[in-house]
Amino acid sequence: MPVIADPGRVREIDVIEIAPQQSRGWDGRTAVRGAVVATWHGEAARTALALVTALPEAEQERCFLPRYAVRLRSGPTVLAEIAFCFRCRNAGSLSFEPDFVIPGRFTFDPDSGPARQLLALFTMAAGDRDAGPAGRR
Repeated sequence: MPVIADPGRVREIDVIEIAPQQSRGWDGRTAVRGAVVATWHGEAARTALALVTALPEAEQERCFLPRYAVRLRSGPTVLAEIAFCFRCRNAGSLSFEPDFVIPGRFTFDPDSGPARQLLALFTMAAGDRDAGPAGRR
């Protein structure tokens, strides 16, 4: 499970949908490319962050072509971004605040309950309800 050092600082979460052409070339990236499709506040943000921190580890695969990401914010300050690839079981993150500690990369089980719930939230936010919580995006 990924550890976020100070989750209480997160006030809002932007959901970012990453187009296929934007999902390649993550080495050296300084921000997640994509369109913000929703912003979660309050309980919705706390629920999504709890799902992220509850993701169990899994065996790593290699493609890393993420379709969704979250931007963790405290007001206008961007604390970090996390991109998720539900195919290869990897997440990559960028921290923008030196004292906001988050793992740079971690694996997760896309078939776990938290991952399926998180994917369902992403697809609903993006308006892709047909993909469902089991979809591999």
